[in-house]
Amino acid sequence: MRNHLLLLLAITLVTSPAHSQIKKREVNSSRKAEARQGLLKDNFVISPQLIDMPTANVLQGGDLCGGILLFEEGGMLARLSAGISRRMMFGISYGGDHLIGNEVIKWNDGPSVHMALRMIEESPKYPKLAIGLDTQGYGKYWRESDYPDKTPAEIDPAKEPFKRYTYKSRGFYAVMSKNYQAFWIVGLHVGINYSLETSDKDRDPNLFCGMNWQLGRDVSIVGEYDFAFNNDQIPALNGSKGFLNASVRWAFQPNIYIEFAAKNMLSGQRGDRDYLRCLKMVYFSRTVTPPPRRTFFQKFKDLFSSKNPE
Repeated sequence: MRNHLLLLLAITLVTSPAHSQIKKREVNSSRKAEARQGLLKDNFVISPQLIDMPTANVLQGGDLCGGILLFEEGGMLARLSAGISRRMMFGISYGGDHLIGNEVIKWNDGPSVHMALRMIEESPKYPKLAIGLDTQGYGKYWRESDYPDKTPAEIDPAKEPFKRYTYKSRGFYAVMSKNYQAFWIVGLHVGINYSLETSDKDRDPNLFCGMNWQLGRDVSIVGEYDFAFNNDQIPALNGSKGFLNASVRWAFQPNIYIEFAAKNMLSGQRGDRDYLRCLKMVYFSRTVTPPPRRTFFQKFKDLFSSKNPE
């Protein structure tokens, strides 16, 4: 009996490293496959951003999300977000006007930051809740050089955009999100924000809402509406009607999608100007958590506790 136990122990010592490596490869392969399949869901269902507006979705620790937005007048904006814990993410963005074209490039005054903290997890009955800060506005950044016929004293920020983006940044915000899945996958989002861009002396809090609707495995429709309570004094923007944006997303790779967006669709035609058309490309990287390391005694215990199928 003693010889049999020694023989069994020797076989276990010899085979356990190989078995461990095979098992580890199988687990890692399975996790990577699950992560790859989950990327489409992350892009369309739990994306941390709609078109311009945030959601209550937060990147997990180690996850990365990067995007490039092309907008009017040859403008370009790069945005990078990273999950730093299970409930918190942080990011930075920077861009400028006329990066595409032959005019002099005008960089934004400085990089902008965004961060979000999920306060409440989603449940079958209740939505998830997140609070955050986002200092990145969208569209052209307006400065003195955009008004060559006026001195700074003659520019009225209450009637013309000045020292601000065309569409104000969210600033401090709180947002709730709830996902529903039946025949299609639908996400609903509603939030409140207070922008830090107050050069026009409009310091009213604002409301926003939106939805994402996944039509298939790689196609999704996104819509959002900004009530523009803090951006309704400038006639050129037609903020009194609010800002309605819509887009179509196509994931041509599990971790990459492109988005074509139509923004400020309620503006109507203003001479030779119409609603804005923008193009965005987003890359998503999901961290694969390695399986926990098992000790020899745990492996030896599993060897005796496992049951062979009959």
